[in-house]
Amino acid sequence: MENGEKKAIAEELAGTIMRFKKLDGPHISFKGVKRSEFFLLATLAYHSTPDSQGIKISDLSAKMDITPPAVTHMINSLEELGLVLRLADSSDRRVVLVSLTRKGKDVVKKIQEEFLDKLIGLVEFLGEKDSKEFIRLLSLNLDYHKKMCRQNIDA
Repeated sequence: MENGEKKAIAEELAGTIMRFKKLDGPHISFKGVKRSEFFLLATLAYHSTPDSQGIKISDLSAKMDITPPAVTHMINSLEELGLVLRLADSSDRRVVLVSLTRKGKDVVKKIQEEFLDKLIGLVEFLGEKDSKEFIRLLSLNLDYHKKMCRQNIDA
């Protein structure tokens, strides 16, 4: 494949990806929870254990690859909605831990179920063969981007 062909395909791919941002369909949401805030809730749910008091803001920041002030801003909003709690760490009162409330856990479960329902709809639309091919291609895409990130770190 020549450079001109590669560039044309890359431009078509970029255009297709940009069309996703322009979709104005029904979005998965819960009364005032932004997409980024949902990812914070899901990260809390995924990394919390039943016996833990919560997760430090710095750990959430690292897991989500965003700044601690951005995490704090989202936690402020989620705390107002009654979805998270801030607690002092029992072993070090200077450390603030964040945990999901019962309402927060329910919201995560509800949104995850809605998202899975939408993906089931996509699988029905694509069919088994194309769905498996889509998964294969997304996995290759992820592998490529991980490789590129490692190369940027090593450079």
